[in-house]
Amino acid sequence: MAGAGPGPHPIRDGLVIAIGVAAASAVAAAHRAEPLLAVGAAAMVAASTPLAVIDLREHRLPNRIVGPLAAAVTVAVVVGGAAGVAGADLGQAAAAIGLGVATAGGLLLLNLVGGLGMGDVKFGYPMATAVGWFGPEALVTTLLVTTIAGGIGALIHLAIHRDRHRHLPYGPFLILGMVAGLLAGA
Repeated sequence: MAGAGPGPHPIRDGLVIAIGVAAASAVAAAHRAEPLLAVGAAAMVAASTPLAVIDLREHRLPNRIVGPLAAAVTVAVVVGGAAGVAGADLGQAAAAIGLGVATAGGLLLLNLVGGLGMGDVKFGYPMATAVGWFGPEALVTTLLVTTIAGGIGALIHLAIHRDRHRHLPYGPFLILGMVAGLLAGA
């Protein structure tokens, strides 16, 4: 595929942004019965969209975005649990954070065997914590969609590039899985 790989690609980048806006809108609409959840879930998707663009361009998920995103999700989950958003409590908040930590731990194991980059590992925490708010079933949806979409993406990547050592940016697949999980949690 001509022009594929790291670096800016205005058409691809614009398409990713348009998909991100559509996904944030779909997530907000799915959670419209709970306005605070709708805003929070849509904000998570909107904040993650630039990560997909950057990962496609540079094959990295920068700490300057992932770190604040992780902090914001943690605060939102704890405040949401304390405030009883959607009938939640601090136990639900703790469970969501626990799912985030466990997911990041699992991704770290994949990193250690050479399967993922550290940006993917770090993004796993806010992704899984946000989705974990809606329960383990939503997180299972996220992980299944991420794995299946990533596998299909890897096969296409190999067919196009025929280079097993060329890296595939995995952030967009993590974000796609997150959107699926947020929709499943509605």
